[in-house]
Amino acid sequence: MKNFMKKMDVVKQNAMEKMGKSESHADNDATKETKEKLRVIKTEYQNMYTVGKVHAQEIEKCVGQGTQFADALSHFGSGFLTDTNVGEVLKQVGIQMKAVEQARQTCNVNSVQSLITPIGKFQDTEIKKARDAKHKQDAVRLRYDTALERLSEAKKKNDANSLKVKGIEQECADIKVEYDAVNQEFNQVMEQLNQDMNQQLVAQLREYTLQQLAFYKQASALWQETAELLHSVQA
Repeated sequence: MKNFMKKMDVVKQNAMEKMGKSESHADNDATKETKEKLRVIKTEYQNMYTVGKVHAQEIEKCVGQGTQFADALSHFGSGFLTDTNVGEVLKQVGIQMKAVEQARQTCNVNSVQSLITPIGKFQDTEIKKARDAKHKQDAVRLRYDTALERLSEAKKKNDANSLKVKGIEQECADIKVEYDAVNQEFNQVMEQLNQDMNQQLVAQLREYTLQQLAFYKQASALWQETAELLHSVQA
């Protein structure tokens, strides 16, 4: 019966915290701040991954539409306007435009592999590992908070040297040993998370930037060729 009541106290404490009617007295400000950082990291990574995937999908659609437009130009140039200067220009612009879209598609695929996919993987591995450590810490922390609350209530109704108060004090001391261990584990996991996140993001963004730069250089060169062709053509 006593163990059942303790479990119910833990459930009550958890519910009160979720409703904002109670807060942890076991966690210090630094630990609370670390948990908030994990919450923000999880939220921002999920947002980057979701928006990044949508962005890549939109680029893929753009590539398809650009390729269709290029084919339309080439078709007009090689059909109704065949054997004319304008027709030849239309065909060449279509060819160049198609080459640009192919380069854009390659850049998009490489960009997904260099940045968006790793962001999703980091969520599924490192952030999950940190969240698991937090959940483990929270489970012990809730027991500790509940025991501290029962100790506070017992001291209000009983002598400080009573067996009941001493028994709960010993219970708090025992749980604190366990709490300190899981709290240290959680902080270590978070330190590693921050270190890995910073290192990986810099490397991933560097590779993503190189992919974008390579595409725009290639696209610029292709359009420069087109501009030179148009400059030399008489309508």
